[in-house]
Amino acid sequence: MDDSMTGYSSITQTTGARAAAHTVMLLAALFGCGIGVPAEAHIGVGPAHCTPLPGAQTWLDRHVTLWDPVLSQERGYQRPDRVTVCVLEGSLPFADNRTNRLYVRGLDSTNDQITLAHEYVHIAFQHFPSGHDERYVERTARRLIATHP
Repeated sequence: MDDSMTGYSSITQTTGARAAAHTVMLLAALFGCGIGVPAEAHIGVGPAHCTPLPGAQTWLDRHVTLWDPVLSQERGYQRPDRVTVCVLEGSLPFADNRTNRLYVRGLDSTNDQITLAHEYVHIAFQHFPSGHDERYVERTARRLIATHP
């Protein structure tokens, strides 16, 4: 293979990677789910500030107690000592695994409940591969909300 083909292949791979990353972010924006990206990726610099979201915090605390027996049956589940629910200031809900903070818009709809459950599952399974598998996380969140609305 000559140098011109190698250069073309490299450009195609870079363009393909950018397109794939763009597609993932677009899907996340459309479906309102976080990608498990660290907090600083959402705000640009340093860790995200947390403005508590008391109603969502109370709701999550109550539901974690209901979800715990269900999630305890799953490999890799580790109930976090404390998870803080914060007001989302960016565009995509997300979980910050380093601080055990969930950033969400609110708790006004079933979709918001699923989003909060989704981000909690990321934290609860953060040390296991399933916590980084978006399909598993979303399916688990929807199952939790369907059984414990």
